[in-house]
Amino acid sequence: MKPASKKKQPPFDVYGLLLAVRVRKEPGSQPEVLCPKGGTLFYGDVFVTGDGYDTDAKEFRRMPSVGSVVTFEESGEHVEGHYFFMNDQEYRVIHLDSVIVSFPHPDETTS
Repeated sequence: MKPASKKKQPPFDVYGLLLAVRVRKEPGSQPEVLCPKGGTLFYGDVFVTGDGYDTDAKEFRRMPSVGSVVTFEESGEHVEGHYFFMNDQEYRVIHLDSVIVSFPHPDETTS
């Protein structure tokens, strides 16, 4: 029997090429990513990912790992992904193709 995890599990799953992120107000320690066209960029902490299966290509794609920080862009015309709020915190469910940069979780980096 596995010991019970102390880490709280998300209340849902996402599938395929989707990932759920907690939107950050600021980039934090990650380098700031700038859009040459002046687009609005967001940073998010990945907390759930799909399995990475691309049904069109019939193969698996590499997904950002849980705990990594991703950058995604949205225009003034539409909001990227689906969004919701829990405890005054914004969350998004976005498609892998919306991710511009993925910064690895600090435990995954090598010195």
